[in-house]
Amino acid sequence: MDEALTEERIAEAMARAEKVACRPGNGRCYALPDSVTDARASCTPKGRCKIGWIVARSGRESWDVWLDLHTGEGRLRRRTD
Repeated sequence: MDEALTEERIAEAMARAEKVACRPGNGRCYALPDSVTDARASCTPKGRCKIGWIVARSGRESWDVWLDLHTGEGRLRRRTD
């Protein structure tokens, strides 16, 4: 499973997540990908890995970005901290 997670795959998934979270008029928005090492350390037994996070509206909104390695599907989870 670890070899399925690469820098390219993280970059592609983060770009898709950024398109969803960073809508026009949403103010400043930044996609912050994790390194492959950090992403691999966050993987669950079911093959889901936290690959980065997105900050929008000058830090008032933020999401963790998760990637399912089996399906290639990504998820945004609102950060509550």
